[in-house]
Amino acid sequence: MTGKRPSITKTPSVAEYQRIRKYVIDSVLAAGNMPVRLASMRELAGEFGVSIATVQRALKELTDDGYLTARKGVGLFTNPDRAWLRGKCDVIGVLAADGRQIYFENFLWNLLASTGRAVTGTRRLLYNVSLMYTTERVLGSMELSAMAGMIWLGPDFAPSAAADGFARALKVPVVTVNDRREGFSCVSMDVEQEGYEVGRRLLAEGRTSPIVVAKRRGMLQIAGLERAFREAGVPFNDRLLVLRGAGMEERLGTMLDLLDAPQAIYAVGGMLRDIAPLLRRHKLDCGRCRLIGEASVWEPDFSGWVVDQDFDALAAAACNRLFSEMRGGPRRDCLIPRIIREWKAGDSERF
Repeated sequence: MTGKRPSITKTPSVAEYQRIRKYVIDSVLAAGNMPVRLASMRELAGEFGVSIATVQRALKELTDDGYLTARKGVGLFTNPDRAWLRGKCDVIGVLAADGRQIYFENFLWNLLASTGRAVTGTRRLLYNVSLMYTTERVLGSMELSAMAGMIWLGPDFAPSAAADGFARALKVPVVTVNDRREGFSCVSMDVEQEGYEVGRRLLAEGRTSPIVVAKRRGMLQIAGLERAFREAGVPFNDRLLVLRGAGMEERLGTMLDLLDAPQAIYAVGGMLRDIAPLLRRHKLDCGRCRLIGEASVWEPDFSGWVVDQDFDALAAAACNRLFSEMRGGPRRDCLIPRIIREWKAGDSERF
């Protein structure tokens, strides 16, 4: 049985209106206490690649909202009464993943929210960069003229050649968060240190044979885990490494059958979501097995160690790095420690 298809509602695209609206509001802020005449409707239609009728409708809404005033026979002017800022301030663009997100899950939304607070907390304006429309047209348009720098959140969350091209074509500093891009500074979580700290804690409890479930062999968490074991002089059992792909469930299930109660299961990255159904079927005893996984995918009926992101620290570091580069400072990467804490099943504060 197939699910019901969502209904399709015919509505005009908001992207065109959003771009024109931003241009007008930028003009109001730039004009300050002096009314400035707006470009003609024909000029704006050519600039934004839309019909004159579309521009006319957008400008009527902006006039109704008080951003513009009409002078008969002369044209439209910015309204100083809507220039709410007392002085010029920087506009910081924030690009979330590919700039085309329709829905947000836990991780990206928390990152966006923390970044928004960090940017606006410095008395700067935040602009949510949307790439819902043609990026080539955006790059040459008036609408980005006010942007002094950009923070790019999670480029690998939704990889996009268009977003990569857009960021590289900008003439202002760009800082990425969580995922590296050649030529840009990056603020990211110290995932190798996470693995190292997990390893140290497991060894302190005498858990020398953890099952490690990961997306691929070369993940930095595994390197950190192996370093902790190496420094302690304890062999790391590679045979207990389970990688995502064909046969993953079968291999992990066999280990759970043979070991009865594993010493520990370290679900690297978001792998806890992938293996949670299997753990339930095997009735994993979280009292005997130390379960470790990311907070964004943690299951409420499990107990163990939650690996969490310090979103506020990531956002603050990204802002500091960007503002430094806007003042002419050099590019530099920055690593932020992750948080590892105890979690008990049934604790409802998080869920």
